[in-house]
Amino acid sequence: MKAIALSTIAIFIIAVASIVILISFLTTNFPEALKQAYCSLSRSLLGFLPLPEHLRPSLPTFCKSDYVLQRVVYIESSNPDRISFEIAAYVIACWEQTGKISLNKNANCYEVVIKRVEGVVDETSVKSQLPNEYKNLMEWQAGFVDREKSLGIFYDASKKIVVVV
Repeated sequence: MKAIALSTIAIFIIAVASIVILISFLTTNFPEALKQAYCSLSRSLLGFLPLPEHLRPSLPTFCKSDYVLQRVVYIESSNPDRISFEIAAYVIACWEQTGKISLNKNANCYEVVIKRVEGVVDETSVKSQLPNEYKNLMEWQAGFVDREKSLGIFYDASKKIVVVV
């Protein structure tokens, strides 16, 4: 009779210890995983919904710390100098949102849609519009822009630069 009681007590102690370990694991890791899942779902919905930016609901503050929402912008001008200036402005804005705070992951900042160009926009023309402290923070991979085109501006966390594709 005593052997059964001792084995029952041992099993009960092991079960209680297992439950305590399981609860401590869930309370430390589970809320973070739920928060990441919620933020990921919210970002997906915001990116998927075809709403103007002023009608989109904002993300909760705990989701904003490591995320940059890609925006689509249109350049209406056909003047190559003006287009270069606007691309340079978006490069600076992307850097301010990502590189300046040392974001640890890649981020798509802007899709720049150029509707028309009367001339050529290239790396030299865009870099000439950048202030000196930003000239080395941009990598140009878009080639020559001489017709309507869509450019992507994103932050490459491994290189710590803004790339224009």
